[in-house]
Amino acid sequence: MASEGGAGTEPSGRRELARRRIWNGWIAICATTAAVTVPAAFVLDLPSTTRIALELIFTVMFGVDALVTWRARDFASDSLLIPGLSRVSQLVVDLLAAAPFELLAGGSLLQILRVLKLQRVAQLFRLWRLNEIRRTAVLRLVFFLYWMALLTHWLACGWIALRGPAPDPGNFHRYVAGLYWCVTTLSTVGYGDVTPENDAQRLYAMATMMLGVGVYGFIIGNVATILAHIDPGRVNRLHRMEQLSTFMAYRNIPPALRDRIGAYYRHLWQRRLDHDETEILGRLPPGLRTDVTLFLKRDLLQAVPMFREAGDGFLREIALEMKPVVFMPGDHVIWAGDHGREMYFISRGTVDVLSPEDGVTVLNRLGQGDFFGEMALLENAPRGASVRAVDYCDLYRLDAHLFERILAAHPTVAAEIRAQAQARRSMRQD
Repeated sequence: MASEGGAGTEPSGRRELARRRIWNGWIAICATTAAVTVPAAFVLDLPSTTRIALELIFTVMFGVDALVTWRARDFASDSLLIPGLSRVSQLVVDLLAAAPFELLAGGSLLQILRVLKLQRVAQLFRLWRLNEIRRTAVLRLVFFLYWMALLTHWLACGWIALRGPAPDPGNFHRYVAGLYWCVTTLSTVGYGDVTPENDAQRLYAMATMMLGVGVYGFIIGNVATILAHIDPGRVNRLHRMEQLSTFMAYRNIPPALRDRIGAYYRHLWQRRLDHDETEILGRLPPGLRTDVTLFLKRDLLQAVPMFREAGDGFLREIALEMKPVVFMPGDHVIWAGDHGREMYFISRGTVDVLSPEDGVTVLNRLGQGDFFGEMALLENAPRGASVRAVDYCDLYRLDAHLFERILAAHPTVAAEIRAQAQARRSMRQD
């Protein structure tokens, strides 16, 4: 009964989390709209009906959100609290953002407190970046452009307020003129066709220029960093290739050998194998590491007849001990007559099983999902045939001493595997 209850609560938790994220999306839209319209309402002649409608929407949405945030359970992957604030402090911030100062005081400057709700947008951006692994650099650029657009809008509204009423009719013209001055000043272009006319405007212009210099440097540095980290794997590969080229030149490696080394690293890059799978999985907690490892290797293990009837516990231990290896075309994976201490599973590629008499005649060809070397591993006997890679082969290796340790912990499975190995040996002899 307990397991059924746990199974039922998990989908319910996912649905609740999905509803929370949809709600957060609407709050982010409302917060952004408030951050745009509230400053604009101070300097532009917006229709009163539009302002009242927006105020009602913001008050209802932010008020409900304050209640939802206060009563909601804490999701570790979807926390809404501002870092460093208690739940009570968070509630105060949410209520200030929800207060209808426009309706109560009629154009009071206190309605600028609506902008406090942007903290939710910042939190959502942070969580988005943490959860989205593949496009972190792109998201960073998008978030930067978002905040830059808001900053530009606020500065434009400030300039419009300082310029005062203009003889040119229309909100659109006034806003475009203010935005034009702000963009040219922030970008350090400054054509000089719009100039400050009093001390307040001059001070504002100087502050904007100083901010523009900082923003300009920030943009250059961040865009360069973002572009460099859009494909960090490529950057790391180029760095390693430079180190390798320096090493080969210093050690006078022959050209033919250099070509083989370069071909090997190109294969790793094309297959995205230029990372240590064991190291990456080792950073995961034990339970998650086991699940990911078994997912990657289950099909290979179940293709082995002697593992087919084994339970998940045995397969998990085997999967954790399989190590990835790569062989290039023409490389011998095993040699006939060698003492076998490992077996191999083919993840990608093709190998030829060669005759032990001449080492040239192809007895069999194995491909993805096949395995070899298991008899020598079980019998602790010399290899019966050589195996040579036909093309680039991505294999998993299972060492004998690790296999024997796992068999010792699973005596029933060990007895069945040894019985199958004995039957196969008898069939070969017949």
